[in-house]
Amino acid sequence: MAIVPQLGAVVDSAPATSSSPRMERKTTMPRRRFQSGRVYLRGTRWVGSYREYEVNPETGKRARRTITFDESVTSMRAAKAALQPYLDEYNARAKADSKPSAPRGGKSVRALIEEWTDKILPNRKPGGARAALSHIRAYILPQLGDVSLREMNLSQRQSFVTAVGRRVDRRKTAENVYGTLGSILDLGRKWGYAIPNVEKKDIVFPADKKPQPQIFFFDADTAARVINAAVYPYKLMLLIAAVCGLRIGEVTALKISSLDFRRKLIHITGALDYATRKESTPKSDNSAAPVCMSELLTKHLCDWLDKRYKPNLDGYLFINSNGKPFLSDNVVKYGVHRAMARLGIETAKGVHVGIHCFRHGVTSELLESGTPIHVVTRLMRHADSNVTLEHYAHIVGDAERVASEKFSQRIGRNITQLELDSKLESDSQLESGSVVKTA
Repeated sequence: MAIVPQLGAVVDSAPATSSSPRMERKTTMPRRRFQSGRVYLRGTRWVGSYREYEVNPETGKRARRTITFDESVTSMRAAKAALQPYLDEYNARAKADSKPSAPRGGKSVRALIEEWTDKILPNRKPGGARAALSHIRAYILPQLGDVSLREMNLSQRQSFVTAVGRRVDRRKTAENVYGTLGSILDLGRKWGYAIPNVEKKDIVFPADKKPQPQIFFFDADTAARVINAAVYPYKLMLLIAAVCGLRIGEVTALKISSLDFRRKLIHITGALDYATRKESTPKSDNSAAPVCMSELLTKHLCDWLDKRYKPNLDGYLFINSNGKPFLSDNVVKYGVHRAMARLGIETAKGVHVGIHCFRHGVTSELLESGTPIHVVTRLMRHADSNVTLEHYAHIVGDAERVASEKFSQRIGRNITQLELDSKLESDSQLESGSVVKTA
């Protein structure tokens, strides 16, 4: 509702004048801004000035109106108060007619994700692409989609990580989700967008809400029993995974050309995606390396090629009845799980059992037998020893076991001595009491 100006203090209201002489007819409408007006002293009278709301159709501009106040207006403060009703009317109309402003900071996180999806996602491996899309759909877009890139500072990112932590049980999940967000924002900054630079070390990640489940792996004896209970072709697939420590996608991607019987090597050059069976490179550059072909493997591989191998155009070592490579899930379901069921091997609820249990097993056996860590790292095709130690820190080697046993023995000797001293003291007190009674 427009405010009606109070005109009692006005002596003269000059006709509205254009702010500039007419040059030509304008077709664009000037933007209406918030007005604070202007007051000044002309002779002995205070004068107020402001622009009218309506645009002059002749000039295309808003005219400026000047108002001279009467003698009761004796100061600048009083002059501003007398002019305010005119400004209130203008500003109320301007606010009512204004259009919503665009979001601050330009491009939003959603827009950057769309650009990243178009430019970067096709270059990712299928597994990594699925994980990134899952993080984007479930966490990033619902919470940050409409946030301006300029606002992605440390406070905004910390709030996001804390919100994710309330939904998940594991710190690792929150770190993975933030890793996806961080990689997208880092690329956006390299592309020239104004995105605050935030270091990962400055983010406080949530603690695990539940204790980590014990890592399940097959020792040599259990692995042999599981492999023996499996049927072909799973028997040979599990044997290769157990002896060489291969990942499931690397086993299903093996081809005739991967086998080098002369040098006794198996060349790991590819891996199949667990869901699509699409072939790509192994997990990392270090994973694309040959592994040793033991005498045991040589014997079983030769037997497989002579009696059971099915020739196919792509040269895969293992194919199903449809002539395609095996799905990873089927190898685990029909190979590992059925063999464990035959043997009566049970696991706790929530414990995942798959081909990786063989990889953990061979690493465990090597570390416990005293194999140097750098040798185990090369056999597992890890980037460095830190990766091996991080993933297999649950292994207790001979050196740790000996040190623990020595410390336990020292504590045991001390406890025995304390128990003996306590018994002697008790016996002494009993003898003293007996002497007193006799007397």
